[in-house]
Amino acid sequence: MSNIVSVRFTRFQDLDDRGNPDGEPSIGYRICDDYGADYNNCFDSVDQMRDGGLTREGIFNYITDKHEDFALTAREKGVYLNRDWIAPPKDGDADDPS
Repeated sequence: MSNIVSVRFTRFQDLDDRGNPDGEPSIGYRICDDYGADYNNCFDSVDQMRDGGLTREGIFNYITDKHEDFALTAREKGVYLNRDWIAPPKDGDADDPS
């Protein structure tokens, strides 16, 4: 399958000009497909992301609410969330990863 949406939880860390860690890391995620990429690094923890709906059960609604450019592809083809495959919702509209 081509052009699958992928969401990966990520720890972001700035580096100085020598490649050494600079400042405090932040938590977030990267989202991408064959045509675009985006990220959000504004979380304090993975639990905070999950509490906000970034879970296996809520992934399609989360993408629709936060990343509209990826929503149609995700609902039609499915999503990789941290390398785990989540099939598209059966009706293409409501979350139903079963």
